[in-house]
Order: sequence, then C-alpha cells, then structure tokens
Amino acid sequence: MDTTQIANRLVELCRKGEFVQAEQELYGADIVHVEVDGKEFKGFDEVLQKEVQFLAGVTSPITIEVSEPLVAGNYFSVQMRLRCEHHKRGKVDINELLMYKVAGGKIVYLKCYL
Repeated sequence: MDTTQIANRLVELCRKGEFVQAEQELYGADIVHVEVDGKEFKGFDEVLQKEVQFLAGVTSPITIEVSEPLVAGNYFSVQMRLRCEHHKRGKVDINELLMYKVAGGKIVYLKCYL
C-alpha cells in the first residue's frame, strides 16, 4: 500500500473503533510513537501494549471523530477526537493532531500534538 491507501485504511478502522486492528495491520515492527508529553514508545509490541492497556480500562462507549487524512509525500496527518470514561483517568476527552510517517508500506513513526 502507498501512503494514501494506508492513511485511508487507518481512518476507516479508527472510525469503527478498531484501533488494535489498525495497529496490527498498518504499523511497522520498529514503529516509534511519541506522545504529546514527549514520552516515546518504541517497537510494535510496546506500542500495541500501550493501546491494549488503555482500551482495557474504558468503561463507557467510545465516541470517535476522525478527519479525512491530509497526505504529503510519505507523511500524513489526521485530527482525532476520542471521548469515553476510563477507570483510571475518569472522563477522557482527547483531541489531537496525529502525524504519521510511512516507509516500506507500513507506518513507522507517529507523533501526537494537542
């Protein structure tokens, strides 16, 4: 898949709340995920585990809004808003701009911005 196809597939899966499937299907083995606070998660297993742990704590339905992707070369970005209740965090309302880098047909880098 090229960058546009990956971006569109990510948006499709995230709009359905299929975050784990999106990561399993689209993320590369050596992905680096950088959170808003600068904390880095490195490698597919660490990034996936972070997602699984967050989702396991969700106690109410998730409301998800995902923009259309904006693609430039081997980068793309989307705006994503997620609202839910979480047993550790309470009410969660995350509204982020996510920037992705694609190489070798996989997402290899993700940076989150508020």
